[in-house]
Amino acid sequence: MHTHRTRDERVALAALLREGFNQSEAADHLGVHRSTVCRELQRNARPDGSYHATHANCLARNRRKESKREYRMLENNTHLALLAEALLDPLVSPEVVAHELGISHETIYAWIARSRPDLLCCLPQRGRKRRRYGSRRARKQGWTKYIRSIEERASEFGWEGDTIKGSTRARVLTHVDRESLFTVADLMKDGTADSVHAVLKRHQKITGTVTYDRGSEFALWQMIERDTDAMIFFAHPQHPCERGKNENTNGRLRRVFPKRFDLSTISQRQLDGVTELMNHTPRKSLSWRTSCAVYGKCCVSD
Repeated sequence: MHTHRTRDERVALAALLREGFNQSEAADHLGVHRSTVCRELQRNARPDGSYHATHANCLARNRRKESKREYRMLENNTHLALLAEALLDPLVSPEVVAHELGISHETIYAWIARSRPDLLCCLPQRGRKRRRYGSRRARKQGWTKYIRSIEERASEFGWEGDTIKGSTRARVLTHVDRESLFTVADLMKDGTADSVHAVLKRHQKITGTVTYDRGSEFALWQMIERDTDAMIFFAHPQHPCERGKNENTNGRLRRVFPKRFDLSTISQRQLDGVTELMNHTPRKSLSWRTSCAVYGKCCVSD
């Protein structure tokens, strides 16, 4: 099987040649065939015949970069590239776009990294690397003494909920249906427990089981149960994975409303527009159906 020379091998070859070794002796020391050394010198030596590892590595890297240009799908198909660009959106991942166009999502990521860095802003994470979070000590909260733990939740169906913070007091209360990933988001003036209770008291969609984290905004959970048809459970401290669908959905909303965004500058109508796009975007986890189609209560009256 053909393999490419590594930078370390080129450094070793350059050192051997400087010491006076001929091509066959250098090949023996490197554990390769002498023709390998011969080809390396023919392709990557300087015009004066000298061999330097840095120069050779640069030449090899540039050749490899240009070697597949004629086979690159999006660079050689303007119509397909325009379609991909039109479909890309922070709320519509390259995987969804690739499914629509019948290509690989890796093709889209490689195309953006190689030829269209201006489209990084259209990626879900905008080209950023995932942040690693360390563990934190859980704070003791008196109101959590008598809560209903997630361990008592028997039904696999229901909702997961949380709030999204911005740069001001305004908050967004989010709920995600665990089966369909259908998302409901409500704008609140602040993140107090009274505001959460007020929103849910007049809500008609959030029924059945609801799982929250142990944030103080859900401290009035007993009043919420009294005034709604919901039965509320709480995840364990520092276990966001127990509400994974809601955490993922909040991450999608963060693509539009990042952490330093002032949520008081948007209206409920604008927020509904974002969630409508999310609920009508095909999801791989739903076999490329939309959350609306699976939920069954979005585009028809209840």
